[in-house]
This record gives sequence, structure tokens and C-alpha cells, in this order.
Amino acid sequence: MRAPAVIGLDVGGVSTKAATVDAGAVRTAARAFEVWRDLPALGATIASVLDELDPAGAAGVALTMTAELSDAFASKPEGVAFVLDAVARTGRPARVFTVDGDFLAPGDARREPRRVAAANWAATAALVARELTAALVADVGSTTTDVIPVHRGRVAARGRTDLERLLHDELRYTGALRTNAAAIAPTVPLRGRECPVASELFAVSADVHVLLGHLRPEQCTARLPDGRSASPRDARARLSRLVCADPDELTADELLAIAARLHERQVADIAAAMRAVAGRFADPPAVVALGSGSFLARAAAELAGLAAAPAPAVLRGPGGAIAPAVALAILGAP
Repeated sequence: MRAPAVIGLDVGGVSTKAATVDAGAVRTAARAFEVWRDLPALGATIASVLDELDPAGAAGVALTMTAELSDAFASKPEGVAFVLDAVARTGRPARVFTVDGDFLAPGDARREPRRVAAANWAATAALVARELTAALVADVGSTTTDVIPVHRGRVAARGRTDLERLLHDELRYTGALRTNAAAIAPTVPLRGRECPVASELFAVSADVHVLLGHLRPEQCTARLPDGRSASPRDARARLSRLVCADPDELTADELLAIAARLHERQVADIAAAMRAVAGRFADPPAVVALGSGSFLARAAAELAGLAAAPAPAVLRGPGGAIAPAVALAILGAP
């Protein structure tokens, strides 16, 4: 296989992802890595992901990041600089994608860190806009959901920063794996009543979706609250803790009802964002569902009464789970 011209690299707070695209063929690599647990090891993680796709070290890098929001850093500019340093140590030439849809040299990115912080959503939307004149891109990852409008072949987001995107319903902090179950719903159905949940990190959304069969245990790459496995048995134990119980205190049907409520609330939250964004346009755009939680995006689109649109070919299959990296491999190509 010939060496890639460019590698799309998305450095997140809990996962580092990379992709190459050659004549429509997508190759991907990813490492689960929680930045705040071992900050000095980020550079080795980035190098490992890049070397998996390009052992010769010849390819340049088209970079985006969300790791800068980690509380391992005192500020986003500090985080941006740390990621740029880590990439620089690989010895590969890099360009950094911005929230405005263009690229900066690393030195310019250091001087304008908030233009490159959390710009991964813009890469995905820019790629979709190359193929579709109208769409609502819904990328549900492990932690967050992006809801990005494409109108007349252009990215039509109102927000640029994460703060602005939260205010404009273009970002929801709900995802398929890492969302604290206690943050999804204040109560769950139990024995004919609404039971308040314990406001602790006992269970996460991965437990919900494993128990309901939406995800296989091996798809749950995030660290789980108790450090145990992603098996249905351990998922049941964690969800039991949500109501301060052991699994033998609850029936299988009671646990399924708890999981179903949490799934329903996630879908409703994403659907509300979709309605808000789609409502800006006279003709509601169809939804392009992406990400490891694309099943949530599809369910939310149905609840919101929005049609579905096919993703670009390179974002079908494994590429769709790490769409920003794939998009950057194309957008950053010479």
C-alpha cells in the first residue's frame, strides 16, 4: 500500500483518532486515551496512531482537537499549545483546521488558539457540504452530539465556539458511551413510581445501550465508572447503583425499564436540538447520522419528524465513527 499524502488527526480528551483516504478507500486507527490521567503520554499516543497508518513517517498531518477542554489544562490556549507541541515532536509537518473551515500553520494556531479549539465538527460539516446542498449533520460520539446545518452547499452553523454552539442548540453534551446516567434523567420508573436517581457517577450511557442491545460490549471503549467490564452483567450492576440497589434487588424487567427511560431521554434531547436547528429553514433538511452513536441520531431524527439522508461514501462504515478525522484526510489533501 502506498504511503498516504496526509493523515487526518482528531485529538480528543478521551480518544485519539486518525484516518487516511486513498481513492475512496478509508483506513482508520484509534486509541482510547484519557488525557487527564497521563498527560505526558499524549505525545506517544499520537505518534502511535500516526505510525500505524504511515510507518515511514512521510505523511503530513491535518489536525483538529477537543483535548484542550480537558481540566488537565488551566485554559484552552494552554491545551491547544500542548497538543501542538505533541504533534510537533512527531516530526511531521502539520496544518491545523479552524472553526471557520480553513487551515492555519501551527505557529498561527498558537497565536489564535480559539480559532482551532474544538473545530472537529466544522471538518465533518465541510465534507458533507461538498456532496449535499442541504443537510442536518448529526454526529453522536462517545460524549457529545453535534447538530450542524448545511444550507445551499455551505456550513450554516450559528455557533463557532463550544459555548456558542451550546447556546444555539448545535451541541449537546450527551453521547453513546460516557454520559453520566444521573445527568440524563432525574427520575426513572420503578415499581409504579418515579424513583429519583443518585447523583453519583455510578453508571454511564454505555451501560444503557449494552443492556438494550444497541451496542456490543467490545464497542464500549471508554473507561467505565467501576473499572469493570462492559458485559451486560456488569452493566446491570452499574445501573442498579443508579437507584442505590444491588442487581439482585431489581428484576430484569425493572432494569430494562430504567435503561429504556434513559435511552428515551437521550433521544428526546437530541431530537429537541434537531427541531431547533432544522426550524431555521423553510424546508427542513434531512439528517445525516454519524458517529459511534449514530443509532441515537437516527432515532432522534424519526422522533423529530425529519427524513434521513445518506452520508458521503467515505463516512459509511468505520469511517463514520471518526468522521472528523476522515474529513480532514480529504480536506487537507494537496
